[in-house]
Amino acid sequence: MWNKAIIFTKENMDELDWSTYENGDFLKDYFEGLIEHTTTYIKNVETEICFVALGKKLIPCTVNEETYENSYVCSPYTHYITYAKEELRFVSNKLLRVILKALLNSFSIFAKKIEINKIFYINNYCLSTNLITPLTAEEVYLLKELLIERFPKHQLGFRSINKICHKDMLKSFKNEGFELLPSRYIYISTSERLHSPTKSERKRRRQDEKCLTEDMTIVTNEEFSAEDIERIVELYNQLYLEKYSKLNPQFTYKFIEKMLEKNLLLFQGIKINGQLEAISGTFVLDNMMTNPIYGYNLSLFPQAQLYRVLRHLNTKLALENNYLYHQSAGAGKFKKARSGIGTPEYTALYVDHLPFYKKHFWKLLSFLLKKIGIPLVEKLEL
Repeated sequence: MWNKAIIFTKENMDELDWSTYENGDFLKDYFEGLIEHTTTYIKNVETEICFVALGKKLIPCTVNEETYENSYVCSPYTHYITYAKEELRFVSNKLLRVILKALLNSFSIFAKKIEINKIFYINNYCLSTNLITPLTAEEVYLLKELLIERFPKHQLGFRSINKICHKDMLKSFKNEGFELLPSRYIYISTSERLHSPTKSERKRRRQDEKCLTEDMTIVTNEEFSAEDIERIVELYNQLYLEKYSKLNPQFTYKFIEKMLEKNLLLFQGIKINGQLEAISGTFVLDNMMTNPIYGYNLSLFPQAQLYRVLRHLNTKLALENNYLYHQSAGAGKFKKARSGIGTPEYTALYVDHLPFYKKHFWKLLSFLLKKIGIPLVEKLEL
């Protein structure tokens, strides 16, 4: 039985035989090009891509040193400081907003001093939601030991961990000394919940389906043109960057083109009078699905309920394939009314090999997020 982990970085990437790993062909197609130039595919993600092999499993990882302007998908500073400041706009209590902003400003100073962005992220596809390849207790241990040896000055982190999808892995993280750092509040529809909706959930599904009107045409991967790719980027940007935050991953034409050409994401679009007006791109791994690409023409709302149509299409996709549907964060009331179970999401972070002051910065941040951050987003249903 194998008893070691192997890491492939830019120094030995030519030794990586993709075909020997369970998901090797998919990973080769997905990361080809990104390994050399991530910013060509995701404008605000500057990182080094590497891989860890555990038996037949191949795990994509990212390594960063600083780069505070990065998207939160590879920058803890952006996630816990910059993005958190933006989210304060949802706090209606002015005094609380001022206090939280002052607290974040103080933390930002210390965060840079402890090199918060010096991090090795494990299982990172550079998407807002990472679906996780399940790891055994032994594999978590081997990963930790390898990375402590190879990256002794880096924090080690797993993004997108939650109690619904990763119950066993959470035990392994705890046993190995990982700190669970709250990152956001997410909504998940298990296959069981989707197949046994309540009366009110069935009613809402029927209402969502009725939003798909006769003037709308559904298109999938092979039916998109080059002009449609440009429109996909435009619709995603309109929703995720302009409406929400430019700290979200900024996908380029080349990224969407790659995802379509290689069928790496399942795209479902809605055209009205020949014009693409809504899009979702679905990532699938181990019978779980999530939508890292999502967008629709905001100017057509409320006449066209495009968000609800996309929701109908993705619920249907999950039901037909018995997928767990990871709905990511935001629109809590809407998702809870459609079989979504709200739960905190964590970054499992290992810092016990780092100096005292760095370890305790993270422990303090974890404490504050658990006592203030999670209760706040639960109350606001963000």
